[in-house]
Amino acid sequence: MTRSQFISRSLCAVLLVAALCVPPPAASAGDGDRSNLSGAIVTDSQDGPGFPSARALRPRGLSAAVRLFGEGDLPAALHQLRGLLGTRGLAEEDRHRAHFLRAWINDRLGHFQQASASFFRVRKLDEHPLREMAAFFEARADLLRGHLRTAIAECDRYISDYPEGRYRDECHLVQADAYLGLGSRATALHRYQEFLSSHPDDQRREELRLKIAEALEQAGELDRAAAQYRSLYLSHRLPTTGLAAEAGLRRITAGGLELEPLSDDQLFVRACTLRDSGEIEDSYELFCDLTERHPDRGSASSALGSKLASERHDFLWRNRRFEEVGEWSAAAYEADPSRSTAAEHLYWAVQGLSRAGRFSEAVRYQEIGRKRFPSHRRFRSSHERTALLHVGAGNYRQARGAYQRWQSASSRARRSSKVRFFTAYYAYRAGLWEEGRAGLEELSVGRSRYATAARYYLGKTLRRLGRRAEANEHFAGILKDKPDSWYSLVLRSKERQRAGLPGGLFHRDGRWPGASGRESLSVPSARRASLQQSLVRLYQRARPGLRGPSDPGHRHGEVVRDADGHPLQSESRPGWADPKLLAIDDPAQDAEPDPAPPAAATPTATADVLHRAGRPPATWTASTLWNPERGWQLWTDFVAGHQVHWPELPAAYELSRIGLGELAGPLLSQVYREVRDTRRKRSVRRKVRRWKSSRGRRGGEQVARWAAILELGLSPGDWRDLFAAAGYPASVSAFANQETEYDQVPRVDADARAAWTLIYPAAFAPHVWQAAWENDVDPLLVLSVMRAESLFRHDAVSRVGALGLVQVMPATGARVAALMGEQNFRVEKLLEPETNIRVGTFYLGKLLDRFAGQFPLAVGAYNGGPHNIGRWLRAKQGIPLEEFIEEIAFDETRNYIKKVIRYYGIYIDLYGRGSAVQLPAATRPDDASAINF
Repeated sequence: MTRSQFISRSLCAVLLVAALCVPPPAASAGDGDRSNLSGAIVTDSQDGPGFPSARALRPRGLSAAVRLFGEGDLPAALHQLRGLLGTRGLAEEDRHRAHFLRAWINDRLGHFQQASASFFRVRKLDEHPLREMAAFFEARADLLRGHLRTAIAECDRYISDYPEGRYRDECHLVQADAYLGLGSRATALHRYQEFLSSHPDDQRREELRLKIAEALEQAGELDRAAAQYRSLYLSHRLPTTGLAAEAGLRRITAGGLELEPLSDDQLFVRACTLRDSGEIEDSYELFCDLTERHPDRGSASSALGSKLASERHDFLWRNRRFEEVGEWSAAAYEADPSRSTAAEHLYWAVQGLSRAGRFSEAVRYQEIGRKRFPSHRRFRSSHERTALLHVGAGNYRQARGAYQRWQSASSRARRSSKVRFFTAYYAYRAGLWEEGRAGLEELSVGRSRYATAARYYLGKTLRRLGRRAEANEHFAGILKDKPDSWYSLVLRSKERQRAGLPGGLFHRDGRWPGASGRESLSVPSARRASLQQSLVRLYQRARPGLRGPSDPGHRHGEVVRDADGHPLQSESRPGWADPKLLAIDDPAQDAEPDPAPPAAATPTATADVLHRAGRPPATWTASTLWNPERGWQLWTDFVAGHQVHWPELPAAYELSRIGLGELAGPLLSQVYREVRDTRRKRSVRRKVRRWKSSRGRRGGEQVARWAAILELGLSPGDWRDLFAAAGYPASVSAFANQETEYDQVPRVDADARAAWTLIYPAAFAPHVWQAAWENDVDPLLVLSVMRAESLFRHDAVSRVGALGLVQVMPATGARVAALMGEQNFRVEKLLEPETNIRVGTFYLGKLLDRFAGQFPLAVGAYNGGPHNIGRWLRAKQGIPLEEFIEEIAFDETRNYIKKVIRYYGIYIDLYGRGSAVQLPAATRPDDASAINF
């Protein structure tokens, strides 16, 4: 009996005993039929998140393999490609594409020997658009499989063939790693230092410096290694770097080398580093120790003591010791109200106490400062701060009075729709119904950004006044005129609550709609649960490279055991010390075959609940606004007609043909940016006119290139179709918005809903669905956050350093990775879609845990920090959720919540199969122990 037969029969036996098998409906065998794809659950028309079916038919052709790859079923795609490459009927160009895709998938799954062999087949071609890329990835795969000399030689060949290649610097790093593995530490260190010198802002800087320190340690140069470790220990931005440096120093001292103790000045640098990398408790503890040893006054005072005293406020504030800031500043003011710094002390007393949630005390000091120092910069024009403090304390009449004073003092405030709205809103909250009605009524008939909000609270005010018919007219108007707005979602949620409609799959509340990977199976029999767990682990064995659905913490390389504790999987890879791996060889000669999948893919134990949430949908859906066939033809013609001006276009085209849009899209984006920038320059137009009048004799190749750019004549719709063919959601969404007024395309039929998928795509759906299921988060909520954060740009970097699709800060990513049990976190991996989505979704799941499933508050915490949402929440338990969000003190966070939840509602309407957003009715307490960073 073969291994695959054994697995197949074992799985069927478990399925029969557990009574979990549900025969799938018959499916036709057409290549274009999505129900035939391996990896689909066909027990229901509403499939699960990409887990395989026992009876799904294998598709045929390269397009089917690309489709499987796009749906995240990498083993099935790999099996399909292996079958294709074993036939003779495959066209030559498709054969090359299949080899590259096969290599890419093997690389993703950690099968580096097979990846190297397939990359080699593309690299050795005389001419191919992906030859350069294959050459680099072949070298990297050989490094990762331990063929170090081969990797060095291949990088030398790459640098020789492509002296200006895009992977030149990366090849230097590959060679440095290989030399380090071979023991040529001097050469490796030289390469690392060269890279750091030429790339001072590279995200991997700390990782490379750690490698240098480890190389020195291995070479026995302990003094130099200790210096490197100590430098990183004292100054780093990632908490993981500090821990690795600390471990290195321990190893060196345990080996017998005595190091000079750190001076207190150095410890102060470390305290600052701990503060900046988010390790605030350790930072504060170290700062307090230093302060005790170094007073700033008296006979024992020192320069460091004076520095610590001057930095005290900054340390307390940035370590979120807000209460101490407020109490210390208040005490300093009370001790001597006449001192010159009294206004500063009052200001920081207000800030500290309000950030600590002690709003009533903050209000008192704010009023003192406003009366005593009306012209001081800290209290001049502080009407809004006064109002927000009163709101935090629940004093809505006083908050309204603060806004009215602001309007009296400033013509700009009188014209501000924001000030007018909140003046009326606080009247509503204070129970001043008539005053509130008048202000809201005036604002609701205008075109301001607060008109819909004013209309909603006008309706609520009219209900308080007993004028229910008028109130209902306003509510109906919001639902008709602004059906996708935050306030429409609130109204529909309240209506469902009043009607007592059933929940379940019809309500989406931020959590996975069904049993998630984090939940234990709800079954009456412990025996059945054990059998289901055995099935899950057998599935992991049969489908390497995917996480098992009831074991989200499983990591590649761990031993998987069945219900009786017997090992089902083991993995060993040769290390760099293996002498067999040090020869330069042809990887195509010794490559092992791709791991064979089982004869029949197997449904997971939780298929009965997973299928209800929906499998990952297609990124876009064809409609009258978008024809994919036309887009492909336009893309093909564009590449053929303009590759002479942009040599990178053929590579982008080939990548798009095999589903690697994350690589193809940025290449096309470079072309678009040049087109856009060139067309904006008047000087370019003048030079082109002169070039044309001289019949090409004046200007040269550059002007000819400009002339070609000016003659392109592509509309936003054409660019949209080009980027859709290239597989790049970010630019598709942007150009679709330019081409079509989507407010004029109501989603009343299937065609209109399909058109909306262009601006609300299911981008990176396999990664999103997998991560969302593991962390009990609705994948449509993840897509909504992704759209708000980066508009689906996987390589996005914000001005503050947040990275990737869901904009994860490096320090936050490192701390989240530690919680996830990731042992080899690297910052640059946050620019990879899969890693970024996993880290961001895990963090969002933890925020949902903290805020008891109140997903709008979790979304707000994702933007403004859980500590801020938590402090506002403490004083406002049980109030209507929309009123709590209206009173959030940060405009950015308040608007972010409304935007993301609006996106969530649209995504549910497009992909939710009849379900709808269900907002919490009222606020509930949070649990800061879940997560607080």
